[in-house]
Amino acid sequence: MTFEADLKKLEKTVQELSAGEKTLDESLELYKDGLTLLKKCQGYLQTAEQKVKVITAENGAVREQDFAG
Repeated sequence: MTFEADLKKLEKTVQELSAGEKTLDESLELYKDGLTLLKKCQGYLQTAEQKVKVITAENGAVREQDFAG
């Protein structure tokens, strides 16, 4: 899976939970799946942040900057 695919699945899960039309057991399962997807997405973002830091390294030292600037 990719970040984008997992993010779409997470968004769908949140929408289903927000609709309030699932049974308690279904909602709990969706919640569990959502937490798993959230952790995966956070992992993707942490990996991307590390890659950005490596790319911006100069003379062996990483300069940390906000992504906006």
